Amino acid sequence: MADRKSAILDAAIGVIACRGVRGFRVEQVAEQAGVAVSLLYYYFGSRNGLVRATLDHANERAATAVRAASGRATVEATLLSELDADARDTSVVWGEVLASAVFEQDLREQLRDASDAWTELVAAAIAAGIEDGSIPASVDGHASAERLTALVDGVSARWLAGVIDRERARELLAGAIARELA
Repeated sequence: MADRKSAILDAAIGVIACRGVRGFRVEQVAEQAGVAVSLLYYYFGSRNGLVRATLDHANERAATAVRAASGRATVEATLLSELDADARDTSVVWGEVLASAVFEQDLREQLRDASDAWTELVAAAIAAGIEDGSIPASVDGHASAERLTALVDGVSARWLAGVIDRERARELLAGAIARELA
């Protein structure tokens, strides 16, 4: 059952990545996942329930911890991985749900929780860097994590919209990380 739900959520990520939240149809997800529409309603209750579950699933995929030689290297690898080509679909889902939350109040709390979890993941890596000496003790880990994750959202949105290319996005983010953790 968990595999089937995961397949449905992977299909939903693909549909949102192609059509956005506004163009998202439960029937398209069912077709892509190879299941009946009724199964989606059984698992998720409604279209909005499926969108919320898809956001959680996208965040779980994105939060797969990157472990590197130091806390600083972990921070860098974690943030820069958000601009990898294979992270594109989850970045689109995040951006789509973020934009939809402007108009859909019921998404805001979940989005806030997901954003807080993302910030805490990066803050923990910064704390590890402070502990291992790869990041100066003067760095405010939580504030830096909040600024850096917000920057990832903005740079990612520009990359996905074609305003800047992926290499420029990574260059901007790497420079910001270096300055923030100096």
